[in-house]
Amino acid sequence: MVKAYYPLLTNTTYLNTAYVGLMSKQLAAFRRSYEETYVLKGGDFYKMQAYQELDAVHENFAAFFGLSPDRCFGTSNFSSGIRTALSFLPKTMKVLLLEEDYPSLTDAFAEFGFECATLPMQPNIEEALLEKVNKEEYAILALSLVQYTSGLLIDQEALVQLKKLHPKLLIIGDGTQFLGAHYFHFDDSPFDLVAASGYKWLLGGFGNGIVMLSEAFVALTDHKVDTIRERFFKGHFNLLGMASLNFAIRELVEHDFSSLVKEKTALSEEVKNQLTALELIPQWVSARPAHSSIFSIKGGEELVDFLQKENIRCVQRGAGVRVSFHFYNTENDLKKLIKTLKAFRELNRNLSFD
Repeated sequence: MVKAYYPLLTNTTYLNTAYVGLMSKQLAAFRRSYEETYVLKGGDFYKMQAYQELDAVHENFAAFFGLSPDRCFGTSNFSSGIRTALSFLPKTMKVLLLEEDYPSLTDAFAEFGFECATLPMQPNIEEALLEKVNKEEYAILALSLVQYTSGLLIDQEALVQLKKLHPKLLIIGDGTQFLGAHYFHFDDSPFDLVAASGYKWLLGGFGNGIVMLSEAFVALTDHKVDTIRERFFKGHFNLLGMASLNFAIRELVEHDFSSLVKEKTALSEEVKNQLTALELIPQWVSARPAHSSIFSIKGGEELVDFLQKENIRCVQRGAGVRVSFHFYNTENDLKKLIKTLKAFRELNRNLSFD
């Protein structure tokens, strides 16, 4: 039923949500109607829509992500949202980052002049983080909840235990490859700040994102929440983008988001099992207790071209070809992928991991 809302799926095996999420027909119609109102009303539209809708939008965001509306802010994208949030923190805070993490996350700290150290990405990353933080004092740990190249899913329970041992440590997360693909309750999480764009797994189209702050983060800034909000909404903002994300989140709720996540998780587990059996993904993926629905298959441009010719949408990232499965994907999409990978391997016998 849900698949019918996304026209591209009728003629394409779309395994590229980690690059760009699809837009539903319903959201496209909403956006056209929204813009038509702007065409007809001009300045009156802006005056009526701009700030009057914000409270309701933030209430919807907060209910979906599990925090109070006053600590939840719509934004144009991850990059601007994270930078606005970091502008409130003392720049003397020492930061621990992961090597090869999303550049816009790591660059944000460098641009503000924070003192940054890095930890190499590795299969047992949570253990390495604990060891690093136990040995050296850091004020901030910043990382992506899902690593965008490998699909590694950070174990939040491990971060909860890390937080118990180091309660003053601020944990900041990039949720762009996570929100919309996994259930998340911010106030029950170990994070003090999570920012994300809405055009990937949340399926909100371009021009929107979200920032969530913990009470501890707000207290550290020495600013009231209203002051923080004013900085996020200084000047005009993307009305259409904000309304689109609001609409997309309502769609997720209407489609029973928890059930969608369960279905996607089950499919992703099957993807992992089949790719592992064929030795097409690293062994550490299966060794970890949980993985995201993003997988990096060893291969370069030749494999990407081969998949594209078979009408399978994917993208090259790092040393591998990245495929990603969302809730609108099916067993048939997996079958098509496996069949095509086997055909490619017959032509290229070196498609395997050491």
